[in-house]
Amino acid sequence: MDKVRSDCLYVTWTMDCETIPEECTTGGPETWDLGERAVRGYVGRLTELGHKVTLFPVARLAEVQADLFAEMREAGADIGMHLHPQTTDLGFDEHLGQLAADQQRELIFSCRDRIAEATGEIPVSFRSGCLSISDDTYPLLADAGFIADSSPVPGREMPDLSACWAGAEPFAHRASATDHRAEGDLPLMVFPIAANLEMARTATEVPRCNQHLRLERPGILRWAPGLIDAHVRAQIERDVFLHSLVVMTHNTREYDVSEESARVALEAVSEAIAHTAETTGLRLQTVTLAELAQMALAE
Repeated sequence: MDKVRSDCLYVTWTMDCETIPEECTTGGPETWDLGERAVRGYVGRLTELGHKVTLFPVARLAEVQADLFAEMREAGADIGMHLHPQTTDLGFDEHLGQLAADQQRELIFSCRDRIAEATGEIPVSFRSGCLSISDDTYPLLADAGFIADSSPVPGREMPDLSACWAGAEPFAHRASATDHRAEGDLPLMVFPIAANLEMARTATEVPRCNQHLRLERPGILRWAPGLIDAHVRAQIERDVFLHSLVVMTHNTREYDVSEESARVALEAVSEAIAHTAETTGLRLQTVTLAELAQMALAE
């Protein structure tokens, strides 16, 4: 297994994969076909660019489109797990971080098993729906065998969703067993989504969700290059052991269409990451979240 190198910038591209709106009130592609095209277009284009992808399907979608996710795994993608308790066949109305620990455990283990049954492989990477986490969540994920989480957006503060990340550790770290915002010693790596750290540091309004590398975000072509550069340089200045960038999106856009705005953002963000790697003297290394977690936990 490769070791983490201090002269590398590790980049992971991720996609939250939802069901159609009729099956989940938290949003998703208008049709099953659009969702499949989004996944194929995203993985296909990033593979052409030399990047790797981590896909986060909810359990229901992994079952409906099992062949698709098996094919994407064969193409090199990491098939992780996304969890919206509100998915209609799960019977919950709350977000994950709003649930009691025993309810979270039930959901995490049952959805893990459903995805494993559908795809033939146990997921080890995780992202919570709406980025909702409580202090109970990380120990449960570790107990379930997950080794990577990418739920935080540094500075995001949405109490109504239990998505509270103000003051959270903004860079790659081991999860804490007692505080979801802090570094700890669980065998679970946390990889925050790259965000505007100055906004995270200074913003005070609640609720808030500051700029982050979500390809559908309005204005991303304007502010993403500066965000990427600042995010990487902050890691260099702090001398963190692992320099990383996580990009996210959803399976709601036509990534198979070159003129689609999110596809245009994908191209621009890829170029900006390459430029930052070059100007900071780091070697660009593309990985899945599972691969990066395995490397980090071996340190």
